[in-house]
Amino acid sequence: MDEKTPFLSRTNGNSKSNGGHDVTADGEDIAYYDSFPVIGTPSSRTGCPADEEQDVIHATPTIKNSVNKLEIKVYKRRWYILIMYSLFSNVQNYVWNTWGPISNSSELVFGWNDSTIAWLNNWGPIAYILSGFYFTWLLQVKGLRVAILSSTILVSLGCTARVITSQANTATILIHIGQFFNGLAGPIAMAAVPLISATWFPVHERVTATALTTSISYFGAALSYVLGPALVSDTSTNVTTHNNSKGLFIPDLLASSNVSDAIIDKEKQEIMNYMYYSCGVSWLVTIIILIYFPSKPPLPPCVSAVVKRDNFWLGMWALRKKGYFIAISLIYGISVGVANVWISVINVNLRRLHVSESTSGWIGFYSTVGSCIMSLFVGRFADCFARSMKTFIFVLYVIGTGLLVVFSLMFVRIIPFSEALLYSTVVGSMTVLNGAVPLMYELACELAFPTSEGSANGVLTYLNNLAGLVFLAIFSIPHIGYAWMNWTAVGSTAACIPLIGLLKGRMKRLEIDEGIQPEKYLEQEVAINSDNYE
Repeated sequence: MDEKTPFLSRTNGNSKSNGGHDVTADGEDIAYYDSFPVIGTPSSRTGCPADEEQDVIHATPTIKNSVNKLEIKVYKRRWYILIMYSLFSNVQNYVWNTWGPISNSSELVFGWNDSTIAWLNNWGPIAYILSGFYFTWLLQVKGLRVAILSSTILVSLGCTARVITSQANTATILIHIGQFFNGLAGPIAMAAVPLISATWFPVHERVTATALTTSISYFGAALSYVLGPALVSDTSTNVTTHNNSKGLFIPDLLASSNVSDAIIDKEKQEIMNYMYYSCGVSWLVTIIILIYFPSKPPLPPCVSAVVKRDNFWLGMWALRKKGYFIAISLIYGISVGVANVWISVINVNLRRLHVSESTSGWIGFYSTVGSCIMSLFVGRFADCFARSMKTFIFVLYVIGTGLLVVFSLMFVRIIPFSEALLYSTVVGSMTVLNGAVPLMYELACELAFPTSEGSANGVLTYLNNLAGLVFLAIFSIPHIGYAWMNWTAVGSTAACIPLIGLLKGRMKRLEIDEGIQPEKYLEQEVAINSDNYE
């Protein structure tokens, strides 16, 4: 084989030599790789409509002297798959975060307290811990379609349970059941993100696809911060509700004597309308996914996509020996697990500072939107500098921890309170910390390879939910106060910074796609006749 064979090439043919690169007729620069095969001859395009095909790559593998043909294609429909999965994840996240942004109104209407709100959120982590390994097994063994369709049905059933009645005692039980059903969909909503990228996207779009999916998912939480307070009135700011350990699953008496029945009935109807809207959207997404959502494309988008992953249980067991994977799992699980539940109950936290429910909602909204934008920016940048992901994560965590320290000092009045500082510290910290999430997803996949992407991220998100469960369970401790929330968030991120600095390891999956020692994972030698190039 010629020493410099282009690794990636488009099918439009003509190119001009330019040192170690080729420049195609449309000006595209093609890099060369000395140690990996192949690519580049145009041929017939069969198997899908022409308008759904892009970059077609052909190779001629030689396996033990027998010649086979390896064909790699990137389909336009990958964007449909990404959007539909992201909408499912968006709705799941939105439903999970329903009650925190409208905690004042729901506590008044149903006779709940802060502990009830925390436990409604906590059903997400609880359900994940109970079902996480089953659903990640389902994802690997049955494929994306079965896993995602079954999960989106669970979200819809959970939403349906929440609209059956508004009678306080019965509604409270059904809402808990609905939140649990929604939580059962969490493993696929979180762990399948990098598998979508690895199954449908080429290597130079992988981190961007993960970042875009994560951003759309986060936007579900952002919508809940805005739509909740917009659709449900908050007339209970000056009302004292029961703030004790009673009413956790069955509400206390609606004993706020200074609130009229008319106000309670009005807010109850607004909450039920809000539940109806959520239920309708969840079933719409379910029906669309049911109609069309294939598990994988007819042909793989890159070389690593054809590498057989480890058996699920053997792969999970093998992860115990991968120290740097364990490190990135702890970093993600502890810090992001605490940060995401911390922001989900920000309204409860800021009540001590006399911040309104509406203001808390907008802070949560801007925090999540900022996370979406940062994820996209960092993800696209990391696609160009894939081997610098550790550096990006380290810088983002240092900045995020510093902002959380400032907020915590302001909360205890060591630093004077101001609304501008409140917005900048909360929004800024959540933006930079969540901006690192797609990088950690992809880095974990690289460190775990050839264990499957679903299994690797299943471990990450399992630890994430375990940390969130512990954090929210602390609300059940009587008279615990609120300052602990902020210092826990600070400690969980600060403790991860040294671990990030210690991270090492090879990016094995990327090496296959770049042609660096692929023989360790591919039982084939790929060769191509240089006469096929013009």
